[in-house]
Amino acid sequence: MADPTLEEQIASAGLTYRRRHDISYRAGLVAQVLGAAVLAVLYPLGSPFYTLGIMLFNAGALLSGIYLLVWMSWVKKIILGSILIGIPLQVLGWLYAPEQYAVSVILIGIGLVCVGAGGMVGKEAYCFAYREGWMLLWLYPLLVLVNLMGMSHPVFNALGFSAAFLLLLSLTGKKLKQPLLSKCSTGVCEPQKQ
Repeated sequence: MADPTLEEQIASAGLTYRRRHDISYRAGLVAQVLGAAVLAVLYPLGSPFYTLGIMLFNAGALLSGIYLLVWMSWVKKIILGSILIGIPLQVLGWLYAPEQYAVSVILIGIGLVCVGAGGMVGKEAYCFAYREGWMLLWLYPLLVLVNLMGMSHPVFNALGFSAAFLLLLSLTGKKLKQPLLSKCSTGVCEPQKQ
């Protein structure tokens, strides 16, 4: 008997995940890449519009988080939950936080979105052996923690944002080359028995 297709595994697990869901997940990855590109280009130039890159990255992370396929529902809850808390926290920090705390609140919100984005690239690394995912899992928290602790330098940030963009671009390129609804290539992903 042949191995079941991903569609058959999804159906047997009682989940709904079709081609359009996978396309939406990938569109979110593309939005993250575009946001990282805007951030990597505009931040070193000192443009205040680099924040558009952060907003685009947030939107991409949210879209990918909504359409993420993982077999353990708690993983998706953590990933999507961190994004859904991080985005409003950034808005609250920008609009309502006292001036002395605003930057910290915004950075914590960005950090939570990066937790979710890191979970997604980690899933890609785990299931498809994408090295870029493992590297981004270390880069996202490093960038956030250094900035949160106030030890950042514009050159460090510019290099970090550029590295994040290039790694995310490579990972997303590999993901876009995959056929839709590809099965896990490392053989570690199986539906959980309830």
